[in-house]
Amino acid sequence: LSPRPGDSYGVLPRPFRALVLLNPQSGAGRALEDFQAVVQPMLAEADIATTVFITERPHHAHEKVRDEDLSQWDTLVVMAGDGLLFEVVNGLMERPDWEDIMKKPLCILPGGSGNALAASINHYAGNDHVAKKKLLTNCTFILCKGLHTQMDLVSLSTASGKRFFSFLGFGWGFISDVDIDSEKYRRLGNARFTLGTLQCLAKLRVYQGRLSYLPAVPEQGTPPAPRDPPAP
Repeated sequence: LSPRPGDSYGVLPRPFRALVLLNPQSGAGRALEDFQAVVQPMLAEADIATTVFITERPHHAHEKVRDEDLSQWDTLVVMAGDGLLFEVVNGLMERPDWEDIMKKPLCILPGGSGNALAASINHYAGNDHVAKKKLLTNCTFILCKGLHTQMDLVSLSTASGKRFFSFLGFGWGFISDVDIDSEKYRRLGNARFTLGTLQCLAKLRVYQGRLSYLPAVPEQGTPPAPRDPPAP
């Protein structure tokens, strides 16, 4: 559920049914507590019936949305950080009926260390910059109003043949190491990234890679083949 300027909002039917996928370990480990204290009362007031699925391990949500019959729910709600939504999107894209199921609205409720998508939605909805429970309240209010619009996905195929889908971007090298290495400091909330950055700076790793790209395609003619950038 991500309103953007200029989009015409679609309103979900009332009452509607939501599957909430919640990671209790997200952020500082308060996702379930915040859901019960902030989100549940608002959803009940808005006449939104919820089924809460609490993840117990990595890729649990991925498997749930990949294999489950989702026809009984009108929307999928992720109460966690960006990582759990990444799992959900990639699980949905592995379904044989992915073209139809991806038309089902997705909602992100911030409960993680980094809540980039939720913050972006809050911004494009015209709200002031906020964080923590205020951001959670704003995003829950968007869900309660049933507002939704289209969201772009990025597709990446690796040399090993794996394919991933992202709603924000892909990281490699230093940024990815910060994210992965700071996982053990999850209880610190957003401060984990600061500590992870300092540790990665101290290690001074070297990353070697090869970049290929497609030049801009002219309006007429055959698209050119990928090529390596010129040497510096």
